Amino acid sequence: MSMYSPCVRPVVIAQRLLYIAVRVLGPGVLPGRRDAWKDPVETEIWNSFNAQWQELCGIWDSAALYQRPQSGRSGFALLLLREGRGVGFIRVTASRLRAEKEFSVMRAVHAARPETFSIARPLGHGHGGEWAWLATESVPNYPLGAVRRSTTREKVTAEISTVLDEVLQRGSETPRHWQGSHGDLAPWNLRTEWGGAVRVIDWEDAAFAPPGVDLLYGALTAHLTFGARLPTATNIEAAQWVAELVSTRRTVDEGMGSVNNRLLAALECVPAH
Repeated sequence: MSMYSPCVRPVVIAQRLLYIAVRVLGPGVLPGRRDAWKDPVETEIWNSFNAQWQELCGIWDSAALYQRPQSGRSGFALLLLREGRGVGFIRVTASRLRAEKEFSVMRAVHAARPETFSIARPLGHGHGGEWAWLATESVPNYPLGAVRRSTTREKVTAEISTVLDEVLQRGSETPRHWQGSHGDLAPWNLRTEWGGAVRVIDWEDAAFAPPGVDLLYGALTAHLTFGARLPTATNIEAAQWVAELVSTRRTVDEGMGSVNNRLLAALECVPAH
């Protein structure tokens, strides 16, 4: 349950109540259909991956699997468990390049020891067949909250930009004024632990982007998620970047009420100069 990242308060409360119920009574209290386990990739590749993960994370006796619902985002995530405690977190993707890039970014960000947020320590990466994987230390074994304060989001965003400016390799074609960007700094990737510490997850979209992209996208998604105020203004380049990003994630059959279309509608309400 800790792998699911709800942000709307009633859903967060329901998740935490279910989490407590599972801790006390076991997973049988969860609603939903029961089904037999099926290897998410070919058995030979799955067995090879298991052996590699055990070398990195140690012996594990069970796993929680989360398959990504977003269109255009293939793969799945696994929380490896030993006696109910997380020992490792695995992200499996169809893109070897993305897995290698994310590992490199996370290793450098973790080594930078940021002050306003933390990330999971990366352990390794590998590939097999058409699949690639990235392993990190376990995420906390309880449901994380979402960052709601805009001031906190602004401080974290500023440090992410500073760190990524040093971490990412700037190509010759990258405009000099562009800054390091997380690329998907929505509430479901900007989380809070029970003690209040901020944890940033999902670094696969980190890249250079126009100034203000992370702040704008974070504010838009926070507005849709829990009614945070929209920015009073943004710059044209950031607005165009976010519009293009969201548009590429849309599918042809999305209705006007989809998250992507609602994001674009909210973006139109923010003056761009």
